Parts: sequence; C-alpha cells; structure tokens
Amino acid sequence: MRGSGRLPDGLGEQFSVVEAASRGVLPGRLRSADLERPFRGVRVRAVRDAVPRASAAEAERDDAWQRIMAYAQIMPEHAFFIGPTAALIRGVPMPMRTHEMLHVGVRYPRTPPRRAGIRGSRLCVADAEVVNGLSVATPALTWATLGPFLSEYDLVAATDYLLRLPRSPGGFHALARTTPFATRDELATVLRSNRWQSAPALRRGLERARTGSSSRPESRVRLMIVDAGLPEPEIDYDIRSESGMFIACADLAYPDRRLAIEYEGDGHRERAQFEHDINRFARMEEHRWRAVRLTSEHVFRIPREAIRRILRAYRR
Repeated sequence: MRGSGRLPDGLGEQFSVVEAASRGVLPGRLRSADLERPFRGVRVRAVRDAVPRASAAEAERDDAWQRIMAYAQIMPEHAFFIGPTAALIRGVPMPMRTHEMLHVGVRYPRTPPRRAGIRGSRLCVADAEVVNGLSVATPALTWATLGPFLSEYDLVAATDYLLRLPRSPGGFHALARTTPFATRDELATVLRSNRWQSAPALRRGLERARTGSSSRPESRVRLMIVDAGLPEPEIDYDIRSESGMFIACADLAYPDRRLAIEYEGDGHRERAQFEHDINRFARMEEHRWRAVRLTSEHVFRIPREAIRRILRAYRR
C-alpha cells in the first residue's frame, strides 16, 4: 500500500482516483501538493519549472490540452468531445478565448455531463471516432457544433480548413494526405440532420467557404476583400512565367492585374524563411508582379489599413 512517496510507474501524467486506488495508492497520497485536481476524481502530476510559451494563444491551447487529457480519464464511455474542444483536437484554427470550457456531447436521451469546467450537450446526432486515443466528433459534426461559438469570419475559416484540398505549390512534392477532412456534401448532410440553433450561420459559413485557403488569416483577408466590394481573388495561386516556369505561390491573387496579396505570420521572421521571401519577391518583381504584404497587425487589429492598401494596389 502507498501512503506517500513515488507513484506507481503504470500511472500516467493524468490518472483517475479509481485507477490510482486499484494500484494501491492511499487517499492521503492523492491529497499531496504535487498532484493537481482539475476535475473531481482526477489527479495530474504538477509540472515544475514549466517552459514559458511563445504566445498567449499557445499558452491557452496548452492549458486546454491538459484539461482535455485530464477529463478523458473519467469521461463516460458514451460521451465525446464536440465544438471548440473537438476543433482543438483536430487542429481546426480557432480564435483565442474559445477554450475556457471543455465541450462534451452525448446522444439523446443520455444525460450530458454536469461538472465545473464542462459544458455538456445532448445531440440527436452522435457521429464520433477515436483521434489520438480520444473520443471526438467526426469532422462534419465538429463543424456543426462550432456554430454558436464563432463569428462569421472565424466560422468560414474553420470550414475552409475542413474543406481544403491538399496540394503542393508548383506540384514539386508528394503529399501525405490527398483528401479533405470533410467534403461540402458531408457538411451539408450533417446540417440537414438536426435542427441546429445556429443553422443560418452554418449555412452562410458553408456558402462562403472555399477549398484552397491554407490558414485562418488568409480566409479572413479573402472575406475582407470581398466585403469591401472587390472581386473575389484567386486562392493559393501558382505564379508562372510565360514559358510555364514556376515563380511563386501567392496566398491570394488577381492574375489579370499581376497582383499578389500575402499574409506573413511569425514564421516569416525566421532567418531561412526571411531570406527565402526576399528571393521570392525578387522573382515576382522580375516577372512584373506586385505584392501587398500583410501581417497580423493589419488583418486583426487595423483591417481598414489592409483594405486601403489592397484597394490602392488593385486600382493602380
């Protein structure tokens, strides 16, 4: 029997009280300061000297993942993650402050879980599958349960992610995945399968979604451009010379005006990417292409400036 000291080797970083007791761990050891209690009936080994995260968004995601893994130890067998929680598990791009609660679904007439930090929902649709050992709503059901939590632009970005057709710019590399996470028909089917409270938002999000956008900021820029009154640009456009040689791939483009619109995230600050970008834009200029380059500041904080720059370049 174990009252203090080292925990059994078989226990993971997160474990249920029931599992610990079955391995001989006494209640006193489960009350020790080195064990955190994110949910009743669960213990998590406290992390000392945690590595600081690069951003608040990264810290938020890490915290949510820790709670997901902890709750998974006691989640009922018939339950599964839905909404923003399922989206996080599947890698769907989400805005900040959407992971304060964990979202869990059950099929009607089961009773959804009720406990602090958990938002339970009863659904008439219960399509779930195992992802990395976790029971998660299918991509289509994940999408349908995102409706109440996202703005129009963010819902379109999430839809774009699920519908994206994987491709290699210029066609130079083999792809590990060649099909989208969900098809337009699959999303339309799940939309018809239930009387979703957010059906109008989901329907509009599906209408505005495209299969070529590769990131949440790119989806947002496309929507901003269209809502500003400009024609919809080409997405993920391969720029080629007159002889057909690949020059670059533009996030968004107006080929008839030789205008590219590029979003540059934090990854563009790295030296190798920075040097690659210099050479890339030089090649574009040599072939008479112009580029409007945007950062997160333009897209999320001062979108008027982004649109002003795009309009000016488009009309020039």
